[in-house]
Amino acid sequence: MQRLPLAGLAVLFSLFTLLSPVHATNDNFLPGDSFFPSKVLYENLQRQEQEAEPVYYYNYVCELAFCGYAGYSQLKLDKQNEQLAANIRKAYLHIRKSQPIRLRPKKNAKLPQNNQGNPNLDNFYETNGLSIFFYNEDYDWQRLKIGLKYNENWREEMKKFINAGRYCAFVKKGDALKRSTTMAKQVPR
Repeated sequence: MQRLPLAGLAVLFSLFTLLSPVHATNDNFLPGDSFFPSKVLYENLQRQEQEAEPVYYYNYVCELAFCGYAGYSQLKLDKQNEQLAANIRKAYLHIRKSQPIRLRPKKNAKLPQNNQGNPNLDNFYETNGLSIFFYNEDYDWQRLKIGLKYNENWREEMKKFINAGRYCAFVKKGDALKRSTTMAKQVPR
């Protein structure tokens, strides 16, 4: 009878060893990355109408991890990018004509109407925000393609923030990762 608890403990231990490893960081935009991925939400566009310099937040590429952050999580469009901000808003509204916004109510949300009789969006989460990649103006997307980070120095850049991490690629196929590494030096920064 003494062996039964030991056998149970051995089974329990083996189950824990089958769990996937835990990653060390949530990496944001690192210097050298070719693009900054973000989401455009109607709520953010409304807020941007009152702000002189709109802010976009990093949209995580990998699953979130447990310890620490590396890189930059915000991209602020300054006054010289006013036209870009206006074009993003225009594109969002145009796309919403063919792909309507989908909303999910927040917990315990009441559905008060605004002055025009529309639901108050403060009580909802937008579930189908539009993805946007910010690239430098001189990025040759037809030659280099989109969605590849082209950052051969990601490890050194990550160490400036935290001494642990992993490479989070938007496109995870082997040939894309190889292209990202071999062509990195040709990408304007």
